[in-house]
Amino acid sequence: MTTRARLSAAIAVATLITGSAMARADGAPLEWQKTTESPRPPARVDEATRPLLSLCGAADTALTEVASANVRAQLAGGKIMASDELAFTLRAAGSPHVWPRAWSVAGQGLEDGDVERRVRAWIAGWKRLGAGRCGVARAVAPDGATVVAAVAVDALADLTAVPATARVGQWITLEGTMIVPATAAKVVLLGPRGAPRTVVASLTGDRVRASFAVDKPGAWLVQVLATVSTGPRPVLEALVHAGVAPPARYVPSPAPGEDAGRGAKADDEAMTRMVNAARAAEALEPLRRDPELDRLALEHSQEMLRQRVVGHDVGTGDPAARVGAAGVQARITGENVASASTLEGAHRALWASPSHRGNLLLDQFTKVGIAVVRGPDGAVWVTELFTG
Repeated sequence: MTTRARLSAAIAVATLITGSAMARADGAPLEWQKTTESPRPPARVDEATRPLLSLCGAADTALTEVASANVRAQLAGGKIMASDELAFTLRAAGSPHVWPRAWSVAGQGLEDGDVERRVRAWIAGWKRLGAGRCGVARAVAPDGATVVAAVAVDALADLTAVPATARVGQWITLEGTMIVPATAAKVVLLGPRGAPRTVVASLTGDRVRASFAVDKPGAWLVQVLATVSTGPRPVLEALVHAGVAPPARYVPSPAPGEDAGRGAKADDEAMTRMVNAARAAEALEPLRRDPELDRLALEHSQEMLRQRVVGHDVGTGDPAARVGAAGVQARITGENVASASTLEGAHRALWASPSHRGNLLLDQFTKVGIAVVRGPDGAVWVTELFTG
């Protein structure tokens, strides 16, 4: 993942994929699509949801399926999926898009106009990149209450069919088409064991292509990273299950070091403990906090919050450029950035992302700057700036 000049790292948010299996939000077992691919336009659009789709994006079958599961969960007295389960369930539904957003409302006497106003308020804070795609579902409870749920993504690329199951040792060909301009692309694999590894990929015009073998039994997370206007970030993901059946249920999988931040007096201290505990779990030396890197990390987290965009290139240049401009001597530079509802959620998402785990476990890194900024809604905006 790292070069001497610039680290092509991706962006993580509080959505993660794991290969372990918790009941879906509506209690039903997951039914996996045979392939992960996009787009998945529906054969028809429900007229009752068409006005809401016009606000949040083009209709998508996989997103609609997940929104429907959230509606069923609320009808049964439960809650909509948390971000980690949401992303996992989206993979089962066959969608490769990352960073899904979920919304719902339930109540007696909800008028269509009121629901539309609430959807407008939900999307008001978005800074859109790519093509908006959305799924909307609604139902009426036995007591007459209306329940509406939506799931939306910014689609930055589309994916030709990748199988959800494969033989151990089978070669997989990945072909994607960028929706937004990209200057570079790569594929990172996170297998059932071992460190993530980068696969050589080609970017010709808007087409991304790579081939790889799933050579161990278990779940493989395949992540396409592309350098777009906000810097390097994941644009497509798929899960391939080699020699095993896809899980019927989902359970959260804590990241190594996730509990290490408990009792810390400050958010940045908590994140530092998590980072070094994760490294210790892999027998790696801890990273030393650097005041100048801390300052640069804080400026970047503040800028991400101000723009409400998670990215490497949202302020005064990419990580290597910012480090160089500050006069910091470094052979290699890398960065993890995330936004999540909790510190633990941010750390778990970074660990679950192949490219970000690569940063966390890179033995060439010796120093780190860490900053956490909290938004008005309590969400954390995290920057981890690594040098070596």
